[in-house]
Amino acid sequence: MSEKRWICAGLDKEQVCFLDAISKNCRFSGGRKLCRTSIIRAVLKAVKGLDIDISKVKSEEELRNRILLSFKEKC
Repeated sequence: MSEKRWICAGLDKEQVCFLDAISKNCRFSGGRKLCRTSIIRAVLKAVKGLDIDISKVKSEEELRNRILLSFKEKC
């Protein structure tokens, strides 16, 4: 297993509530409750597997759009 490093990510209330909703839905649908960091790690692993063109990205919104485009192309 790789060494874990801790980082601090600033999330707003809506983002935290979204992560909490995913966690609760996992639990109440017959799975296990996942912690926020587990959900974020899973999303990062999924995005890592995409071929995302990040050349000349200048904003968070532009990166989001490129990620979505890459995801659509993969599916």
